[in-house]
Amino acid sequence: MTKSSYADEMTPKERIEAVLSGKPFDRIPCSINPHYHAAKLIGVNHWDCYFSAEKVAEVQLASHQIFGAEAVIAGPGLHGIAEAAGSTVVYPKEENSPYISEFAIREEGDLERLTVPNPWVKGHLPIHLSALQILIDRLGTKVPVTTNVAGPFTVAANLRGTEPFLRDLYQNSEFAHRLLHYALESTLAYVREAAKTGVKISIADPTASTSLISPGHFYEYAFPYLEKLAGQIKSLTGSAPSLHICGNTKKIWQHMADTGAGILSLDDTVDLAAAKITVGSRTALLGNVKPTATMFLGKPADVLEEAKECLRKAYDNPKGYILALGCGLPMKAPVENIHALFQAAREFGRYPIEPESWN
Repeated sequence: MTKSSYADEMTPKERIEAVLSGKPFDRIPCSINPHYHAAKLIGVNHWDCYFSAEKVAEVQLASHQIFGAEAVIAGPGLHGIAEAAGSTVVYPKEENSPYISEFAIREEGDLERLTVPNPWVKGHLPIHLSALQILIDRLGTKVPVTTNVAGPFTVAANLRGTEPFLRDLYQNSEFAHRLLHYALESTLAYVREAAKTGVKISIADPTASTSLISPGHFYEYAFPYLEKLAGQIKSLTGSAPSLHICGNTKKIWQHMADTGAGILSLDDTVDLAAAKITVGSRTALLGNVKPTATMFLGKPADVLEEAKECLRKAYDNPKGYILALGCGLPMKAPVENIHALFQAAREFGRYPIEPESWN
C-alpha cells in the first residue's frame, strides 16, 4: 500500500495548529514515528542514529518523505536525561531498544554527588539538540519538529532503579521528593536548550502508570513535577506539551489534564469515547490503535478497521483529536500497516466526517 491519492489541503504544521486551536482543518492528523522502518528502507543502520545527529535527521526526513509522517522527532526519550546524569545506557546493535545497565543512584548519598547535566556536554543530549536544529532548518516551516522527554517520575526511576524508587515512596518520602526535584531540574536544563530551536515538546511518563502506583501516589509524587514541567514547557515554547502515560489511566485523567498538558496520548487499553466525555472539553486526545495486536500482528485491513473505530469515537472531541497508536510502534511492524494507518487518516479523517458511511 502506498500513499493515498487524496490531496491534502494543508501542511502538517498548519493542520496540527488548526486542530489544537479549534480552527477549521482539512482532515484528522495522524501521529506516528516510523523511524526504524524508514532507516531500513534507505539503508541506514538504526545503531548509527544513536551517535549521529546527521543520521537522526536523515532518517526523520525519510520518514516524512516515504510514509508522509506528519511530524519529525529527535530527543532523549525515556533514558537520555538519566544517562546524562550518570546512569549507564546500553545501545544494542541488534534490533532492540536501549536499556539501562547501571543506575546512577544506588544509595541516598549518591544523589548529593550529582549535578544538573549540561545538555550540550553530557550523554547523547548534544546529538539530539543538533538533530533538532537540522530538522528545523530543513522542515520547520511545514512540518512540526518535536523533541520527547521522559517525565520526572520516570527519570527518577531511571536514576534509581524502578523497584528501589517505588520502595522509596513508602520508606523514604523525603528522599523520593528530592530525587524527583533533581529529575525535574535535569529535564528542564535540556528543555530550555531545545526550546531555543523552536521545537514542540512531548512528555512520556510510563513509570507513573497506575499499573505501578496508586492514583494517590500519582497525585503525591508524579503530578506536582509533571505540572511544573508542563508549565515551563508552555512558557518556553508557547504551546502546551502532549503527555503519555502507559496503561489504563482512567483514574487519573483529570490529574493528567490538570498538569496543563495540551494533548493526552492514551494507551490502547483506554476507551476513547469515555475519555472524550471525561476530559475532552479540556484537552485534545491522541490514540489509540493497538501497537502489537493490530500494527504488528494484523493486516492492513485490520489497521483500517481499528483506525475507523478510533475515528468514530473521538473525531468530534471538543478540543481536537489526533489518530495515533496507543504506545510505541513495534520495530518489526509491517511497512504496509504503517501506510495503512496514514491512509486511514487521509481517507476517513476528511471533513465532513460521516462515520455512518463507513459501514
